[in-house]
Parts: sequence; structure tokens; C-alpha cells
Amino acid sequence: MTLVTPTSPPEEKTTAERAYRLLREDIVSGALTPGQKLKIEMLRTRYDIGSGPIREALARLAGEYLVEILGQRGFVVAAFSARDAREIGDMRKMVEAEALALSIPLGDAAWEEKVITTFHRLERLETTERQGVEEMARWEGLNQAFHEALVAACPSVWLLRTRASMFAHHERFRRLSRIRTVLTREIHTEHRALMTAALDKDVETATTIIRTHVERTTTAVVAAIKAG
Repeated sequence: MTLVTPTSPPEEKTTAERAYRLLREDIVSGALTPGQKLKIEMLRTRYDIGSGPIREALARLAGEYLVEILGQRGFVVAAFSARDAREIGDMRKMVEAEALALSIPLGDAAWEEKVITTFHRLERLETTERQGVEEMARWEGLNQAFHEALVAACPSVWLLRTRASMFAHHERFRRLSRIRTVLTREIHTEHRALMTAALDKDVETATTIIRTHVERTTTAVVAAIKAG
């Protein structure tokens, strides 16, 4: 006798994914604020999605430490502290630099083409008025694509997995930094310098740039959080 493992219908999986993406975007953008209680009924109304997919999305976000589970009292948006910003920023700085250092020497023609293509897509947005800060979700997607292209030739699967996790956790802090420093920081210049060093196969310069790049974001966020 063959046992059949129950699976969710495709439409339910699609709805749960939609709930996850909507909730995640509202959390990382600050539309749902740190410490805010996430009541199922409120979220059902907000997204017009059933309670099952909402609960599945909340559980998934809890696994990503963007949501906290309060025992029998439900869910809240995870805290957003200066200490979190510093620890996540420092961790991302380490793994990003290491992945980049391993990727650059192994990057081939296809790797170079991807780096250049993703950079120009990102630059087009970053050189618009206010550096595209009014389109944060779009900027985040382009920024992620560029940084992923840079480390794509890294041969360590586990390093890339760790780096991807830190990059995702850093998203809340990147968005706050972009909003706070849009008039004082030309981030497209930093990205261009990073691309140039990578294409020149200059590992030392590229890793120095990425460490400084991440540190500037971390410093801006820590100062913003402490200032309230």
C-alpha cells in the first residue's frame, strides 16, 4: 500500500506566497512598525487573503526573524534596534567581502557581462532625481541583483547561503539608510567603484570598497535609530 503525503492545492500555495510577499514588504518598508501586533483579522482585511495563508506567511517570516511569536498571544513585528543593525551589518560585511574575494578570480566572460548588465540597470535608477528613493522596492530588487552578480562565481555553496541570509536581514537597514542619506551619499558612485574594481580583478580594492559600503549603511542606520 502506497502512502500519499497530503499537499496543499496550487492555488493555496500561490496565495500563501502572495501573503508572505505582501507582509514582508510591509515589514521591511516600515509600513508595519517594529513591535506592532499582527492580528489575523487585521491582516485578512488589509490583504484580502484568508487566515490560513496569513498564518503560513507569519510562520515563515518568524523563521526569518522578521516576526516574533508571542506564545498564545499571537504575532508581532520583530524589534529593530541599533544593536541589531550593528551585528547584522558587521556579519554581512565579513561574508560579503569573503564571497567577493573568492568570486572575482573565478569570474568569466558571462560573469563580467552579468555584473555590467545588473550595474547599469541599477545605475539608471540611482542617477534619477533623489536616487530613486521613492521606488524603494524596485531599488532593492536591482541592488540585490547587482550584488548577487558580483559574488556569483564564488565556489562555496555554504558561504553563498550565509551571505544571502545576511543580505536579506540587512534589507530593513538598507532601506532606512537610503531614506536618511539620499542627500548626502552618492551610492551609485560606490557601486560604480565596486564594479570597476571587480572587473579589473582587483580583489583587495573590491573587498575594501564593499566593507566601506556596508559600514556606511550600518553607521547611518545606527545613528538614525539612536536619534529616534
